[in-house]
Amino acid sequence: HFSRLLVSSSTTTSSSSLSTVSTKSYIRNISSTPITLEDQIKSSPHKTTISLASRLEQFRDPVSREKRFAEPVGRSWSVKELRRKSYDDLQKLWYVLYKERNMLMTESEIARRYGQYFPQPERKEKVKKSMGAIKQVLGERKREKITYHRAKMELENKVD
Repeated sequence: HFSRLLVSSSTTTSSSSLSTVSTKSYIRNISSTPITLEDQIKSSPHKTTISLASRLEQFRDPVSREKRFAEPVGRSWSVKELRRKSYDDLQKLWYVLYKERNMLMTESEIARRYGQYFPQPERKEKVKKSMGAIKQVLGERKREKITYHRAKMELENKVD
């Protein structure tokens, strides 16, 4: 999941690994056996009905609290790394980070309600920095495109 993305220091992450992470939504059932959302839909008698409880499970951390305390946290994505990514990869990564942020906010709120310590609170900041880096890269690309378009228009106006 996202912790694997953070731990990875490779700057040449393939788009297939991002799509694998972002397209599978793992949901835990009562016995804590992970099943995919697609499997749950297939097993449903109406094919479209999913219980509210199972839909809300996607906002829960699939890793146990005990393992979270022992597991090291990776780093956030840097702007330099993200500049090499395609638009599609950035969009997939944004979606993964968005889901991770929602899950972290849910887990944080649950921990607060029960008076427990939220494991690895620095994950929130790392997700926030990664999302900010994506925004920065997309802003740079947009400004480059605008500059190119303006230069092209000026050149066409001088030719006429």
